[in-house]
This record gives sequence, structure tokens and C-alpha cells, in this order.
Amino acid sequence: MLEKGRITVRQLIVLILLTQIGDLILVYPAVITSYAHQDAWISSLIGIPFGLLTIWIILRVYKMQPGKSLIEGLFSGLGKWLGALVSIWYLFYFLILTATVTREAGDFLTTQIIINTPLRIVHLLFVLILIWAVSHGIESLARSGELFLPLVALFVLFLIVFIIPQGDPDRLRPVFGTGLEAIIQGATVTVAYPFGELTALLMLLPNTVQQRHRDKDILITVVIGSLLLSTIVLISIMVLGPFFTQHNIYASFILAQRISIGNFLERIEAMMATVWIFSTFFKGALYFYCFVLGASQFLKLRSYKPLILPTGMIVFGLATIIAPNITYYISTIVYYWIDWDITCSTVIPLFLLMVYYFRSKWGGNRLQNANSSSD
Repeated sequence: MLEKGRITVRQLIVLILLTQIGDLILVYPAVITSYAHQDAWISSLIGIPFGLLTIWIILRVYKMQPGKSLIEGLFSGLGKWLGALVSIWYLFYFLILTATVTREAGDFLTTQIIINTPLRIVHLLFVLILIWAVSHGIESLARSGELFLPLVALFVLFLIVFIIPQGDPDRLRPVFGTGLEAIIQGATVTVAYPFGELTALLMLLPNTVQQRHRDKDILITVVIGSLLLSTIVLISIMVLGPFFTQHNIYASFILAQRISIGNFLERIEAMMATVWIFSTFFKGALYFYCFVLGASQFLKLRSYKPLILPTGMIVFGLATIIAPNITYYISTIVYYWIDWDITCSTVIPLFLLMVYYFRSKWGGNRLQNANSSSD
């Protein structure tokens, strides 16, 4: 086995929650509001059951090939050539996700916090940290997540509690005013982003210690993460209104700027930025790890560590060329990304389930017929 490190179910759900929150804590309100406007909070809630179905499908895929990662399962279930083709698809998906997270971190920091710093310098520092983290293995990454998750959760709850008094429920009206089609389109955002990008589970489950209620704990965790994001969407609309939520890429950052407690505790957006960078880092590190581990399994290497530095160099280059600017990224790439996420998290796994089912059924019947003929 390329990865000898083992993580507990608790560490797994910590990584899931950090990945699910990740960059979405800032950009999710703007993306979903661009579809459903003041009904975005309804869309985010409607999408949760369908998102749970996506996670259930992912877990079922793993149960059909227990103990094998996504890449190993593809070769085992689809054969050499088709398995290789689909594996390349997923490896490219993990690589682009890593580059996109890196670009998002760079765009946020250079437009909101350290404006005069060159974008490539931020990318370089971020990639170096990713390389350092992944080189220490999944165990170290999971233990670090246990340390940082309370900080992320504490500040998100702090943001929610102290910004709610500024909310105006009238900004949610008219309820269902955007129409059913717009609400369904917004729900697809929920299915694609908070849930669909958890395909990385298929790379982590083989290294997770088997415990009772593992699947149940995973489903509860993704519900908590999605409800947290839905609450952020609801508060953003109530405080900023649907128009400003849609046109402020970093809505949560704007909310943090508005917190004022007794004219004493103010300007805490820097804390918000720090927490967001932490969660985004873990999301990027997880995808980085999935790519180097999957590529090593694809190439049948003895270790994934020789691929870490070259992958970091590729991510650094891709992060710069993936989009000319943040406006192009938000207005163009985001809309196509939804289809890509749903394809990788739902469409292909459903196809895999069908293949595994028919192969097991056909193989069982063939074995039974062979035993009958021998008798």
C-alpha cells in the first residue's frame, strides 16, 4: 500500500467538514444567489436531500470495491483501458481543483488583504505549504485538521451570532418570487459544491480505520456542513440583500466588516480571512493528496512522495493560467463547474454501480453454471 498512514473516523469527518466549508464559506452565497436571488436560502435547503443522495452513491461505490481507492477500483471494475481513461479524468479533476483553490486563495488575499503583493508570490507560498503538508502524509494532515477545526467553527458561529441582529427578514420577500426554475437551478449549486466535491472520500476511505456507524457519521457531518452554509446564505441575504449578496464575491467577508459590538470590537474581518485561509488550505491539501496518491497508483509506483514536488510546480503554473482574472472565473468558469462536479460525483459513480452490479451478477451466475456442469 502506498499510504501506510491510518486515520480514524473522527479525523475523516474533520477533513470532510473542512473540505465542505473550505472556500465556500466566502463564495457560496454569491454563487447560489446569482441563480435564486432572495430564494437562495430555499434552494440551499432543497438541495440537501439530493446532496445526501450523492454522498450515499459515493459510499455505495466504495462498498462495491472495499479496501480499494477510487483509482484502484476503476481498474478493477472497468478493466485496463476503460479504467485508465476514467482514472485520468478523475486525476485531472483533482489537479484542477487544487489549482482552483490556490487561485481563489491568491485572488482573495491580493484583492482584500495584501493588495500590493504580486499574485504569483501568494500562489508560491500557498503551494509550498501544500507541498510541506502532503509530504508528511494523511495522518499529519488529519491531526492538524483536528487542531484547526475548533477555531474555524468558533469564528463561524461568532459571525452568525453577532451579525443576525442586523438582518432584515423583509429582504427575503417575496418568498418563491423567483419561480420554480430558478430555485431548482440554485439547488443544483448545493448538490454540486458542498456535496459533489466530496468525491475525494473515495481516496480516503481505504486508509480510514473501520468503525461502526462510519457511514452514518459521514452523512451527519455533511448535513451539518451544508446547514452551516445555508445559514450563511440566509444571513447574507437578510443583511446585505439579494442584489449585494450576488454582486459581492466575498459576502461573508463583507458581513465580518459590519460586526460592531459596543463600538469596541470591530474590524474583525482579518480574523475571518485567517479562518477562511485555514479551511481553504485543508481543502487544497486534500485534493493535492488525492492527485499524487491516485497518480502513483495509476503509474504503479512504490511511493507517492516523488510526485509531490513536480505536482506542486504544475499547480503553481495552472493557478495562474486557469483564469485571466477573478471576474472571468466567477462569471464563466463557475457555471460550467457545476456540470463537472455533478458528473464526477453522481453520473460516473452511478455508472460504476451499474457496472459493478452486473459484473457481480454475471460472475455469480457463471460460477453457478460452472458448478452445475461439473456436477
